[in-house]
Amino acid sequence: MFKGEVIRHRRIDVSDLAIKLKGPTKVKVGFPSGKAGADIVQRAVWNEFGTRGGASGGGWGGPVPERPFMRNAMRSNRGKYQRAMAAGAREVLRSSTSLRSILPRLGALAQGDIQAEITALRSPPNSPVTIALKGSSNPLIDTGEMRQRVTWQVEDD
Repeated sequence: MFKGEVIRHRRIDVSDLAIKLKGPTKVKVGFPSGKAGADIVQRAVWNEFGTRGGASGGGWGGPVPERPFMRNAMRSNRGKYQRAMAAGAREVLRSSTSLRSILPRLGALAQGDIQAEITALRSPPNSPVTIALKGSSNPLIDTGEMRQRVTWQVEDD
């Protein structure tokens, strides 16, 4: 301890903390089951991981290159999520909130980041044929429906 430093102790009621930690412990972000149609989920998977084209799927009949918009968003914002989780943990420990109220904030944060990545991603670009057919060069946006369907869902273990 440094000279003049004051250490403040706060008593934490363990039973109160246990109540605040009960309930959901996960937030899933992306295209949770029942929140987006199968066609949107399929389009998201094709773009996230790519396809071989032909019978395996693909945009206008050809292969879809890998455009990892979800993984990019999660990697790029990892530090931000860690800071948000640490801030939420401090709030819970101070008894000013519960885990149940922290998780939706984290979900909304990640949802916005994924949607921003869908808007910003430009590489690999669309093929000239795809650009001509859809009238846009943005690889992940045709109608905007996939971006709109990104959501989050709080779940129990």
